[in-house]
Amino acid sequence: MPAAVRLKPAMLLALQAFDTVMRLGSFKDAAAALHLTPSAISHRIGALERAMGTVLFTRAHRAIQPTAAGKALAAGTGRAFAELARAAAPTEGLAGHRRLRLAVLPFFASAWLVPRVSRFMAKHPEVELVIETASRHVDLDTETFDAAIRNGNGDWPGLVAMRLLDIRSTPVATSGLVKHLKLRRPADLARAALIHVTTFPLAWPTWLETAGVGGLKPQHAIWVDGFSAALQVAEQGGGVALGLDPLFADRERSGALCRPLPICQPTGGYWLVHRKSDAAHLGLRAFKRWLATEIVDG
Repeated sequence: MPAAVRLKPAMLLALQAFDTVMRLGSFKDAAAALHLTPSAISHRIGALERAMGTVLFTRAHRAIQPTAAGKALAAGTGRAFAELARAAAPTEGLAGHRRLRLAVLPFFASAWLVPRVSRFMAKHPEVELVIETASRHVDLDTETFDAAIRNGNGDWPGLVAMRLLDIRSTPVATSGLVKHLKLRRPADLARAALIHVTTFPLAWPTWLETAGVGGLKPQHAIWVDGFSAALQVAEQGGGVALGLDPLFADRERSGALCRPLPICQPTGGYWLVHRKSDAAHLGLRAFKRWLATEIVDG
């Protein structure tokens, strides 16, 4: 029987910090999740890099990217910590199957799911629902989520995908800004500040190309880290954002934002995905039935 591998506490804490950074995408978010300072996270990652004799992250302009060595290590730590979490989860009887942990894209969570979730809880008080936002597609094989809500075309091998909403992107701005800049044609966007989302850097270039003005150079560019922030900047008259129809319908009905141009570009959709092995999960089955009803009812 092979000898057991023993990790020193400091190494285990360093691996935990590394795994959390990989899951959340930043030292700052990892620090908040672990109730540490970003400096403490940085020190733990540095110690891990020295122990392994390799660089795990590259750092530039406040952004981090895992190196090839970092990605290889993440595959192992993700599986290991996921197994630890599953081992510690309340799985006696039906308790584990009534706790549903979801990873949800932030904009979908704020614009669609959160305003409706009280209806699910009223109908299924027996389900303990845990919603965590993540701006990336979590790995359901190595992380401890039961399901996730993603955007894309629904093609994820090995996963069950349930279509929720089809999405179309279209420019949105305040009526005052539209009038001031005389936005009537796609080419008129050259006079505007375009609000970009860092996690979807090709959204505006793709829309402009589809609209026949691929070479357009707008007057200004503003970058934010999510679609919610982009709409908030647009609501303040800061520029023109790409709205995801139908997820900005409330803002349109209230008059906070309007569509200056009639062009809507199909942009995939939102999907609920889960492992095939979790098809019998009681909480997940209840959630899927509720989602199907909500989609039909609008």
